Amino acid sequence: MEQVGFVKRVINDKAELEVKRASGCGNCNGCAGGCEVKSHYVVLKNRLDAKVGDFVELKGEPKSILKYMFILYMIPFIFLVAGILIGDSYFKSNGYASYELLSFASGMVSLFISFFIVKIIDKRIAKSNKETIVMTRIL
Repeated sequence: MEQVGFVKRVINDKAELEVKRASGCGNCNGCAGGCEVKSHYVVLKNRLDAKVGDFVELKGEPKSILKYMFILYMIPFIFLVAGILIGDSYFKSNGYASYELLSFASGMVSLFISFFIVKIIDKRIAKSNKETIVMTRIL
């Protein structure tokens, strides 16, 4: 994955970059949607000694990015489905009249719990100092 970032600030050995997110439609002007492209800000180690105002090429390791995307999306999904299925089995076997609603509620509770688990995993990844995205060159 390669993108271009604009250096907004340099703080010690790190650089804050503004990266334009890729639009889903590709800005073809085929519709009247306008497709506003929002910026995303990231802070990376400044190994290139980039200065404020420089454009830099960013490169990400696809394997790591896919792993992080799996953690971000699949863990909550798995918790949601597991919570619904376990709640459905429990509430149905205990004779609750509105077991569907209760199983949905148990799924939502487990989804809420999964967000804390993802946050803990995210903090561990941040502490590991493994760089997923790096600046490769100044443009």
